[in-house]
Amino acid sequence: MSPASEKFLSEIQNSSADVRYTAWVRAGEVDPEVIPELGKLLAAEQPGVRKAADEALKRMVHSVGKNAVGARRAAVVRQLIALTEDGNGKWARTMALRHLSAIGGDEAVPAAAKLLRNADLQEEAVFCLERIPGAVSTKAFMSALGDAGDAFKPRILAALGHRRAEEATEICAAAVQSKNPEIAIAGMRAVARIGKKPAAAVKPPDYNSLSGWHKVDYYDSALRYADDQVRRGNSAEALKVYADVLKRDEEHLQCAALIGLSKTAHPDAAALISTKLQSPVNTVRITAEKASRARKG
Repeated sequence: MSPASEKFLSEIQNSSADVRYTAWVRAGEVDPEVIPELGKLLAAEQPGVRKAADEALKRMVHSVGKNAVGARRAAVVRQLIALTEDGNGKWARTMALRHLSAIGGDEAVPAAAKLLRNADLQEEAVFCLERIPGAVSTKAFMSALGDAGDAFKPRILAALGHRRAEEATEICAAAVQSKNPEIAIAGMRAVARIGKKPAAAVKPPDYNSLSGWHKVDYYDSALRYADDQVRRGNSAEALKVYADVLKRDEEHLQCAALIGLSKTAHPDAAALISTKLQSPVNTVRITAEKASRARKG
């Protein structure tokens, strides 16, 4: 390690708060070789030293954040990846993953993906990978889903849904068939967020067997999926969902379906809307009237 780096680390650990502060504010200019030692100092006994190490890492990451390429950024990322490895403290590994979520690219994916199987760090690993764009991180999620424990599969499915990863459509659709309602509903949410129609028909879980919150998610996902089919020009698929939702007793679900139908150019949409024009429920009837006028307009 260079003399300059050793001096910097000495100042970060100084008993004087002013000296520590002066050190961390210039951390953006320091050689990234200090990162492993800063990681160790995140667990220092003195709170002031822990704070200084944490702030120094933030400064180093922020200093390269605007430069998508460059030797310094690559060096910072490389050192952070090394900080995620076994042998480092849990908090140091956690902070490394959080910083990699901001500046990491494909090169950071293998390290984060490995920790998807680490019970102590898997949530941090998901968060990290979720923010790294591109097909490499998506494939890491898809690969991890197969051997993940049932308790963690919904989190991976949520990440794939948040990323709107169309290449994950089929694997998410397969999860809908799970006998575990947590996984099945997570699969429905993911498919709905992605929006692409699965290649084969997907049988959702039995609605009446679901808990209260799962029932909410069930139709929220169904309506989200239908709305996306409309946007994609697949109105026939959307109408199947809207027709099913209109059979529900809940007026808010009926209204949501009617609003979706109002945006649908398919000729059968008018017929579905008309079934609610005489509804005894004021809110549903008024929504149907507005939906009918919107389509005519």
